[in-house]
Amino acid sequence: MRLKIQASMILVLFLLAGSAGAQFEYTSPGGPEEKPASRKQAFDLEVSRARYRLGAVYVAPWATLRDVAYVRTLFNTGQQLPSDFTATAGAGFRAYLRNGPKVTWSAELLPEYVWWQKEADRRRFDGRYKLGFHGFFNRLTVEATAGRTQQLRIVTPEVPVLTSSREEGVEFTTDLELTPTFYVFTSGAFTDHTYLENETSSSLLTSLRLLDRRERLLQGGLRWQPRPDLWVALGTESSRVDFARAALPRSNSGTSPLARFRYRSRLLGLEGELAFRSLSARQGSDFVPYHATTGSVALTLGDSRHLLGSVYANRGLVYSITPGYAYLQDERLGVSLRESFGRRFSVRVFAETGANDFTAFTAAAPPRHDSVSSFGGDFNFDLGRDFTLGFHALRSRFAPSDSGPGRTYTSAGLSFSFGGL
Repeated sequence: MRLKIQASMILVLFLLAGSAGAQFEYTSPGGPEEKPASRKQAFDLEVSRARYRLGAVYVAPWATLRDVAYVRTLFNTGQQLPSDFTATAGAGFRAYLRNGPKVTWSAELLPEYVWWQKEADRRRFDGRYKLGFHGFFNRLTVEATAGRTQQLRIVTPEVPVLTSSREEGVEFTTDLELTPTFYVFTSGAFTDHTYLENETSSSLLTSLRLLDRRERLLQGGLRWQPRPDLWVALGTESSRVDFARAALPRSNSGTSPLARFRYRSRLLGLEGELAFRSLSARQGSDFVPYHATTGSVALTLGDSRHLLGSVYANRGLVYSITPGYAYLQDERLGVSLRESFGRRFSVRVFAETGANDFTAFTAAAPPRHDSVSSFGGDFNFDLGRDFTLGFHALRSRFAPSDSGPGRTYTSAGLSFSFGGL
């Protein structure tokens, strides 16, 4: 079974393409999300939905009570984390300042409070706080944002527990039209990652603080786009990662060729990105060199207004916090189905299978391989006037091939929001 999964992953990744994204980030189960065909169209729609106008400033209020959920993580060892109830509440606004017909400045002030019923020391204020510049000129698009995003999520399959993580930094993208069909693109991100567990938390949770690091990611290349719904891009990516704590010396850097594409018709879609990674240790680091392809791909069939099916695959890297191992390669194949009932109600279900293969520092460390399976779903109901109600459920299981610790994660909850985020 393991060989079949690996063979399928390699075939899909090389025939198609996937999303490289930020390095060494764990991707939650669930499959791809529908993306807008044009960033400008998506941004203009976002601004147009702002309810209030104060002179040249458009203001969109926002509020949420989300992830009102029961969560449970089980380890087949003596270390256990208590099952708990959690909820996240927030209120704030997004603002847009039109500086002429082609330039808009944006601001996000979206504070949230994360509540835990039993683990009171894990309660904290999270949220999104950002400033942005958005320039849509005749042949040139420039967007840049700076700020902080702090949210509750799972950061590694080794410890499948919701934890607050903070990302601070700047991001930018540019897109220059050379001809009606050829474009030059660049993007970059300079980000500090911080994991916010207290010293009073369990040793499993405090170990996540070893992942604190600074990342630099630069991309650029050429895109051929004869139509808005069809394009292919080739480029390169330069990355550098420096860890904040000497206890996990995984600092690395490298340059990787990059390939992206997108095709979308009324009943068929194909989208993705590949990174042919070549990463090596920086001076003083114990990082094990990595030379392989990472990415993800999604093939969609159907009409997004009705029944939409997706088959997707991804391969990514995640830093390991287990002594003796540098990182794990996370490979998954999945399917999802989404049915829309009119314009207000939609249901989605998904299932995934895959594997986590660990890379050891030396041959003396025992081989480690975990089989991974996940299934879940959600439904969302548009109540009108920017109010939405949703329900989600997820169960993931991580089964080791040896006698190592197995893990399961279960979550089910409700979300209610106003403001479109």
